[in-house]
Amino acid sequence: MGAIMQPKATTKTPDDLTITARSVEFDYLSSMKKNKYWHSNDPVITHFFNALQATFPEGERFFIESARDTRDELPKTQLSDTLKEQIKLFIKQEAFHGREHDAWCEALEELGYKKMPAYEKELKDMRLWSRKHIAPLTRLSMTAASEHFTASIASIFLYQRPDLLENAAEPFRSLLLYHALEEVEHKAVCYDLYQEAGGGYWLRQLGMLSALLDVMRQVSKRHIYMLKEDGLWNRKNKRKARKLIWGPQGLAWALLPKLMRYLRPDFHPWETDERKALLARFGHYLDEAGIPT
Repeated sequence: MGAIMQPKATTKTPDDLTITARSVEFDYLSSMKKNKYWHSNDPVITHFFNALQATFPEGERFFIESARDTRDELPKTQLSDTLKEQIKLFIKQEAFHGREHDAWCEALEELGYKKMPAYEKELKDMRLWSRKHIAPLTRLSMTAASEHFTASIASIFLYQRPDLLENAAEPFRSLLLYHALEEVEHKAVCYDLYQEAGGGYWLRQLGMLSALLDVMRQVSKRHIYMLKEDGLWNRKNKRKARKLIWGPQGLAWALLPKLMRYLRPDFHPWETDERKALLARFGHYLDEAGIPT
């Protein structure tokens, strides 16, 4: 079988792109104590988002390290000043994201989900091991894929399942929206760095497969744990969980066409631009929370 080349994408980064690192702080614990099932009064959906976001703190650190380590291996003259600045702002955004998701995880532990720190340590150990044993470019392939995954979630909020954002209580709705907007802003940074560093097509696809399998495993483990801890991992909620992911309106089917685009050799993240549409539809939530847009 002949090799598939990784052509340099011709899609252009928007001229008006601004990557803004917004520092926000929310009180998650007080909100959880008022309404434990803060999304639609539904434990299945609430704990899905609790589980998904719980993978973010160590994930953000993995992303930062993979971008920084790949950048630092390259000659300083190889990257444009624009991309260097975008990498710096990407790192700053991800650091703020990690801090907020750390606070969310600490609130879950305080609420009684005592295994959350152990899950976090498992991811930390994996991150530290990978930094010693996996090449920066390979880790960056996983990061670029993960960035496509998170930007795709923002697109799902916008075009297919706005209820997943709108039915969340504050401050979770604002945090999810703020995070989604910044994921869209920086969605091509690691991809562009990957291309500049000489990353190939097959490694890019291996990165996607690895990232996707890992996030499915990690989220599922946490989701089931929290429902079991509440005594709610029963037949009814197992069906609801399957429907949330695999049902006709489920997240898996919404994600599939977006993930399939990643298979194209000439794919580039800026083939779509959700920034203005996100703010037009949901920006009032950020305004109410005092988050700059």
